[in-house]
Amino acid sequence: MGMKNEDWEMLKEMPVGNSLVKDDIWDMSPLMPSKVVKDGHKKLRFLYIRNPHMKRLIKEYAYYKLSAVKPITLVGIVNGSLPFFIRYLEEERISDFRDFDRELYLGFVKYLKEEAGISASTGMAVTCIVEEIIRIGQIRGWDVPEGFLFQGLDPVVLWGKNRTKEKVRPIPEDVFRQILSHALYDEKDILTKAGIIIQSQTGLRIGEVLCICEGCIGRTEEGADFLETYIRKTEKGEPVCHRVFINDLVKDAVCELSEKTKRMRQESGLKELFLVRTKEQVSVCKVEKWSARRLRSFIRRHDIRDSSGELYHLRSHQFRATFVRELVKRKIPIAMIMKQYAHVSVEMTSYYLTLQENEVKDIYAEMVLSPESGIAGLRAGEIRQTLSTVYRGKTADEIGDVISDLAKTMSFNPLPTGVCLYDFRRGNCTDGDGCFFYNCPNFITEIQFYPVLKRELEMLELEMSRLKELGHTREWQKQYVKYKYLKPLVEELEVEIHEKENAG
Repeated sequence: MGMKNEDWEMLKEMPVGNSLVKDDIWDMSPLMPSKVVKDGHKKLRFLYIRNPHMKRLIKEYAYYKLSAVKPITLVGIVNGSLPFFIRYLEEERISDFRDFDRELYLGFVKYLKEEAGISASTGMAVTCIVEEIIRIGQIRGWDVPEGFLFQGLDPVVLWGKNRTKEKVRPIPEDVFRQILSHALYDEKDILTKAGIIIQSQTGLRIGEVLCICEGCIGRTEEGADFLETYIRKTEKGEPVCHRVFINDLVKDAVCELSEKTKRMRQESGLKELFLVRTKEQVSVCKVEKWSARRLRSFIRRHDIRDSSGELYHLRSHQFRATFVRELVKRKIPIAMIMKQYAHVSVEMTSYYLTLQENEVKDIYAEMVLSPESGIAGLRAGEIRQTLSTVYRGKTADEIGDVISDLAKTMSFNPLPTGVCLYDFRRGNCTDGDGCFFYNCPNFITEIQFYPVLKRELEMLELEMSRLKELGHTREWQKQYVKYKYLKPLVEELEVEIHEKENAG
């Protein structure tokens, strides 16, 4: 068993960055040109692997894995995760990895839990990497154990972790209003204030916010202000300079931040705006410390609490989901936003493509299917009754998972003023207006869409009045078909609103 020696002889002479596969340190700098990543984090180190056979196996895996993940991810696997496994093999005095069996695998999991001093998330990640090495190795002919080593053993179960990744949900509206208000009028720390304002008004990730530099604000020929930043999560893995349109809140926050950190930029020579001083040294604010320190302190400082009375657990990525929710509520088509951003930066199109299929759909689901939703439509009563039964006795997190599952099983399709529960696999369907014309039972709306629907009803009434005065009976009748279905829908939402106000 194992890769043929002649194949290995050929592989070990293959170039990897500035190195060869046979080298014990792979310099990945050419594959990681970003200046944000330190030079020390651009090297794969195999020196800790003393067993030559195991070192060869890990190099084979690393070379294979490089075609599937970003170099920075591979650095974390080889330098950060695998040393736990190699240390365990050495302690168990395993010189031939083919002798690794089911009992040793379970022993490794126990070792990670009791002796390695790492979190359950890290432990499960390391366990999955070992499984992958063996699984891929069996296919590609590496020196790995034979047989179904992990049959009946699920890392998720072994580590007691939830199989589904926790979904980042939008900030509740009342909490969001508190956060923005305190950031605008009460927050004294300029870095925290500017970060919250920029994220909440642009939907940028915190890493993209913290890297903005002096002179980052510009204006298009049409007179629109934009902010220039860098997107790190791209297909090539390299940061891409791109621009997003901004409002006056963002513009004022950036200008204030620029002025407050001006002296530190002069001292350090750094161009970034989010600067901190630690022990007489000036550096850029760290992404990993933002939510854990600044946002948590901000919430405590201003005593911002959730509906249960607990201090709200705010994470920076929630601003992105909240930003999209606000766009949806204002009936702004995502396609139009993409087009507008593309006028400034082509990269913005691909940046927002994922929102249309995933985040927007989740946001609509949260708005329409949550226990607090006030929905209207022909099937609203049936859906409310079903959801009440499903949600009974479940925690908030469990309800969130149910909502995500329901959105998928119900063929949940977002519309400008609600959702359509029609399964498009059955054939074509009419557009959003058809839901009014045909009083479609698949159309469901929610009180957050009330202002849009109410305005549409008022405009429809004005148009009908105009047509009646002109004597255009046929055109009036066409509008009336829509009116007789839209009016009760709006009235139903008004009832929901009054009931919630009285309950509050």
